[in-house]
Amino acid sequence: MVKKVNLVGVETYPEGRTTYFFIKKQDLRKGDWCTYRLREGMGIGQVKFIVLAQQEAPPGYTRYLKRATLEDKLEFERRMKLEKKAFEVALDKISHSHLPMKLVSTRYPLGIDRITFYYTAKQRVDFRILVKDLAAIFKMRIQMRQIGARDEPQVLTESFGICGRRICCASFLGNIKRRLDSVSLEAARLQNLPLASSKISGICGRLRCCLNFEYTTYSELKKGLPQVGEVIKWQGEKMEIVSRNLLTETVTAQTKNGIRKALTKDQLNKLK
Repeated sequence: MVKKVNLVGVETYPEGRTTYFFIKKQDLRKGDWCTYRLREGMGIGQVKFIVLAQQEAPPGYTRYLKRATLEDKLEFERRMKLEKKAFEVALDKISHSHLPMKLVSTRYPLGIDRITFYYTAKQRVDFRILVKDLAAIFKMRIQMRQIGARDEPQVLTESFGICGRRICCASFLGNIKRRLDSVSLEAARLQNLPLASSKISGICGRLRCCLNFEYTTYSELKKGLPQVGEVIKWQGEKMEIVSRNLLTETVTAQTKNGIRKALTKDQLNKLK
């Protein structure tokens, strides 16, 4: 049975990413501030759009969503200020104690009485004294959570890639995946990109996630085109493939005398 539900797009704050909610009943309007449930605590954001959608069954990812009260907004602002203070205090203590760790971010979401500190480290860190000091200062539970290099940009709210836009993992990928897909160097080779690390790596130091976006398309385009180095016979003469352009579906073939000729996929198919 097809049921009508409301699809609500919410711009989360302060991340600025759009998160989608399917709800049966709603009293929200575009521009309203609202609260929603996170894996831990509550988040806050602003409604960007509301549209009526049809679903065969209630979506599995329908989540709690309601209009934010004035108290919610004031409490959120208070917690944001405390997050910044906690980051500065922890950073100072880490530096003073010479702990081998890099503090990335702090989180103090609505609905929980605990501050979480996200950090990266190359080795095991004994932060028991640090936690004890922070708990004494802020009078609440302290959680230290180690994250990997690829997770760091997701935690940061203002991270931009080489394209000039906010990085994918901190915008839309973070909404649909808890764990990012691995990226193979083959994705860069297939797109004929320079294999220099600085050219194909993201700010996390790993291969850019966007390399995977075009991989399927490039894999389809290469079908029917000879590999570079392959020898073909064209008009009775042997020629070696020296380059190929998957987007235009053409290759460049070269004779023993160094004469080059561009061949299309259609021309190559006629040779078969």
